[in-house]
Amino acid sequence: MAEEMKHLIEQIQKEGIEKANTEADSIISLAKEKAAKIVADAEAKAQESLKQAEIESAAFADRSVKTLEQAARDLLITVGQGCEKVVTETLGKEVDTALSGDLLQKMIADVITQSGNNATVTVSEADKSALATYCSSLASSSGKSVELVSDNEVLSGFKVVFEGKSVSLDYTGEAVADALAAYLRPELAKIVSGIAREQISN
Repeated sequence: MAEEMKHLIEQIQKEGIEKANTEADSIISLAKEKAAKIVADAEAKAQESLKQAEIESAAFADRSVKTLEQAARDLLITVGQGCEKVVTETLGKEVDTALSGDLLQKMIADVITQSGNNATVTVSEADKSALATYCSSLASSSGKSVELVSDNEVLSGFKVVFEGKSVSLDYTGEAVADALAAYLRPELAKIVSGIAREQISN
């Protein structure tokens, strides 16, 4: 009887241990599966975060480049406008200085001679006094009437209107400077742009 009891107890212990081992294996397997899923989810999330960071980084870099390009364009425009202002002001002063004395007399004579018509020449008050004798002599030599008048709006150079014609010519310092500046603007823009490209490439 004792032998049977001993055998029965051993059998129960054996079955209990086997059951416990089976349950333990099941728990370990389930734990491994959960751990593997957690690791896989974490890796997927990390990859998604990395991908999003790369997209945002690329977008930021692109915005930065565009901002720099716009700043460079704005700087070139500002520099170009500054250069244009300096050139225009200098040009205006040089033209005003040039449109006096012998050159002014020669220009008036050329215009009157080539037109072959009576004309009214408008100059500044200061130039009217200086040109009165010359225009009188020009009228005598050309056989045409040359009326000399002054206008406070004319600072240098002259305007001329021909009798019987609806044509007036403007050789004032302002008009000549504007015409020269209009010619210089695209050339000035090329120079500034060329210098900028050279600096960027270096």
